[in-house]
Amino acid sequence: MASIQFTTPSGSSGLLDLTAERMSLGRADDNQLIISDDSVSSHHGEVSFDGSAWILTDFGSTNGTKINGERVEALQLGDGGSFTLGNVECVFIGDGQASGSPRVATSHAVSSDSFAARPYDRSFRTGFGPKKTVNSPGSGGLIALGILALLACGVAAYFASQLG
Repeated sequence: MASIQFTTPSGSSGLLDLTAERMSLGRADDNQLIISDDSVSSHHGEVSFDGSAWILTDFGSTNGTKINGERVEALQLGDGGSFTLGNVECVFIGDGQASGSPRVATSHAVSSDSFAARPYDRSFRTGFGPKKTVNSPGSGGLIALGILALLACGVAAYFASQLG
């Protein structure tokens, strides 16, 4: 059975068995493959089998998926191939590969015309990306009024202390 062996920056490690043809990967409990590390996004990506190879697709995660430090959107997992999810080091162990055997890194980025390079609709994402701030047109006056009220309280406190 194919699996992903991972090691977090804190030193904890684990093995994720790939038991289905399509599995979600991330930090949140509703994923099928869970890596509990803050550098891994809640819904980081998906691991899928296209009939001949395992493909890892990044869903636009905050800290990304990288091969040799280069960020990739999708990668084909080769036996012994290493990659990084956020700050978590991972190694793909193909079918029939013992976890203690020596491995040669064979993961590589998937070209834009392959199966896994299908576009991902980012409108489904929630809670990711830069925060949007909404500026209401009347907020400047409200802030000025608050500052003026604080100054009035300060002046009143000063004169009250002078009288007593």
